[in-house]
Amino acid sequence: MAEKEKGEEKEKGWMEKAAEKADKEEGGRKARIAAHATCSKCGKEVEEGDYIELRGRLLCAECYEAELETEMDISAAEGTGAG
Repeated sequence: MAEKEKGEEKEKGWMEKAAEKADKEEGGRKARIAAHATCSKCGKEVEEGDYIELRGRLLCAECYEAELETEMDISAAEGTGAG
């Protein structure tokens, strides 16, 4: 059992090192996180944690909600065809 735990610790350490390396590389996960950003739909300034990335676009919470409602309406309309 102790050997299994050592193996899991090694794997965890390896994964952490790989994640750090990826974060340091250009275009890594941390490079994509913006401290301040602009909503691509309404232009509102939003801070880190106050926006959602959807299909490569940054959206404020209000625009994200409106986007979801629009998608749901389209899906509902597509599902009501006489077929």
